[in-house]
Amino acid sequence: MTRGRKPGGPALADKVDGSESARLRLRVILETMSGDLSVEDACKRLAISEAMFYKLRSQFLQDAVGLLEPRKPGRKKQEPDPAEAQVRELEAKVKELTLEVDIARVRTEIAVTMPHLLKKDVAKAKKNYRGKNHP
Repeated sequence: MTRGRKPGGPALADKVDGSESARLRLRVILETMSGDLSVEDACKRLAISEAMFYKLRSQFLQDAVGLLEPRKPGRKKQEPDPAEAQVRELEAKVKELTLEVDIARVRTEIAVTMPHLLKKDVAKAKKNYRGKNHP
């Protein structure tokens, strides 16, 4: 006496995501592999030639084996998208330029509201310049 669930067999094809025609093809392929359906009957059901059926089945098996190949454990390393990298670079540049505009605005506001601060600096600079060149 065996325990557990009974294997779903070809009926499992009805439970996978995909178009109706793709699921039908999968079910027919599985039925031929399990011996429930002859290749001739499968070709009639799918309305394709035997050569096309064998090609379809061969491609299915090849793709299935590829999916079952052992892989490195863990998540696949994400390749950085060049467009995303460019967006991040441009965002950083926008942030930098926004800061420069804010600094220039503050300097302008200081110059307008406190012009006497600028005149003293200019006068001091002229005085120091004259003092060095003239004895």
